[in-house]
Amino acid sequence: MKKLLITLLLIPILAFAWEPTKPITVLIGNQPGSGNEVGFRAISAVVNKTNPAVFVIELKPGADSVVAMNMLYNAKPDGYTIAIPSYMSTYVTNDIWQKDIKQFQYNSFTTAFGMGKSPLAIVAIPKSKINTPAELAKLVKETDKPITFAIGGGAHRMAYEFFMMKAGGNKNQVKFTQFPGPLQAVTAVASDAGMEFGIMPIAIALPLVQSGHVKVIGITGEKRLANLPTAEPIRVGGSSINVFAAWALALPPNTPKEIVDWYAKNFIPALRSTEIKQYYDANLIFLDEKELTPAGFNRNIEHLRSIFIPLSQQVNLLD
Repeated sequence: MKKLLITLLLIPILAFAWEPTKPITVLIGNQPGSGNEVGFRAISAVVNKTNPAVFVIELKPGADSVVAMNMLYNAKPDGYTIAIPSYMSTYVTNDIWQKDIKQFQYNSFTTAFGMGKSPLAIVAIPKSKINTPAELAKLVKETDKPITFAIGGGAHRMAYEFFMMKAGGNKNQVKFTQFPGPLQAVTAVASDAGMEFGIMPIAIALPLVQSGHVKVIGITGEKRLANLPTAEPIRVGGSSINVFAAWALALPPNTPKEIVDWYAKNFIPALRSTEIKQYYDANLIFLDEKELTPAGFNRNIEHLRSIFIPLSQQVNLLD
């Protein structure tokens, strides 16, 4: 009788445990080859070793990911639509450049956890005379000739603006060109098509760095990378640039907890796996354990906004 009672008590719990029974749509608001896409493919492959869930990636680039995130905002909170948004774009800079077309607030979504971070890099054509962040800061301040940076996303633009502000850059001569994504931006620098410098995730730039088509001037953050020890952390005007390419797993507003729990149960062990650690180390990505819960993730977003929303009010970002 006691065993029967325990079994009966467990039935409601089991009945409410969510499991996917059809393909899951994964919205990515970037061009092909972004860290969001490539990283998710690697992680989901590890998830599939223990769970047969089917993930169908849909690339929906446009308006710095707003197209994809508007779709997520309007999706049913049934677990079958998720997105892999970038921290800076969705949670910070969409409030600056896309506020008139986005349907969501930065805190509208059910965000499950962060999935990884990678420093941004300032890269240059190999024949550039500039080799260090200090030399670049001096150049953008003193140049009397046009200079163009290639950038591929909102986070990269914020890093550019921070660098220019702290260096006292000459905005009459120093400009930027916005590309659809980071891969396109680094390719533009490598092609020597008039872009001497570019800002993008080091993980995206790495193949062209290794092949000698671009060189690294410096990286964001405060630490050197073990797998790229010659890359110098950028300090300009006495400050580091703590902007990263970073990705999260987000679900529609009001997604039930049991669905969020399924994603955490299946993805967090994959993120901590030896296979993903090796993949992250090789691609200069790191996992922030503090952001593997919704509360920890949200604290980091509020910190980012406390720094970069005021920056957006100090410089003209609408050019």
